[in-house]
Amino acid sequence: MPPHLDRASPLYLQIAHKLEQRIRDDIYPIGTLLPTEAELVSAFQVSRYTVRQAIDQLKRNGTVTARKGVGTMVNTKGNDWRTRFRGQSRHDLFDFSRDSELHFQTKTEVIARQEIAHEMGITTGRAFTYAAGLRYFKGEDLPFCWNEVYLDESVAEVLQGVDVLRKALFHMVESYTGERIASIHQELSPVQLTADLAGKLMLPTGSLALRMTRRYLSSRGRLLEYAIQTLPAERFSYRTVLSAGEPGT
Repeated sequence: MPPHLDRASPLYLQIAHKLEQRIRDDIYPIGTLLPTEAELVSAFQVSRYTVRQAIDQLKRNGTVTARKGVGTMVNTKGNDWRTRFRGQSRHDLFDFSRDSELHFQTKTEVIARQEIAHEMGITTGRAFTYAAGLRYFKGEDLPFCWNEVYLDESVAEVLQGVDVLRKALFHMVESYTGERIASIHQELSPVQLTADLAGKLMLPTGSLALRMTRRYLSSRGRLLEYAIQTLPAERFSYRTVLSAGEPGT
């Protein structure tokens, strides 16, 4: 009988998560090979294509490597998004959104005034839909972070009727406009949790956190989405991998 799978998320991603869990549980220890593609197809009762997608997911996050004529070797036990999130590509953001759920607690229309407009890099007076709430990893009761979003009024309709967000919001914006987000500008800064945010995140007031902001710009340079995540230090770490290029590059 195959393991239980939750049809609410992509099948290949569910298989990847199951394999990651087995690696963490030492069912597939570091330095050993994963079962063959045929064995995984039989174990999970899914297609070869789905298994290949799942393995590709594990390759991308460095959990396994494929060696021709040998098989797929386990490199590391890996971690969940709290320790392996890189945020260096659109793909990372897609996966993060699929692994978590943003439960909106408030939605309102706002006008960007001085401080927030400066932070966004825009002139004052622009209209946005502001939405905020707690983000959870699927199947967990403890909130992972406090998430705030400002959507330009031209694309605000994408959030109508959405109480729980289970996909990348910027991708919804792209689908709505038919235009690809051209660039994502990210900034990180350390903060201490206010009494209000500490209460929401179930932590003591003054706890250390990371404030991560992202500006999503269209090909014409217009800000379509501004996102703020407040991530408690004890629930998150950020990792960046830099490629060593030629001298002077």
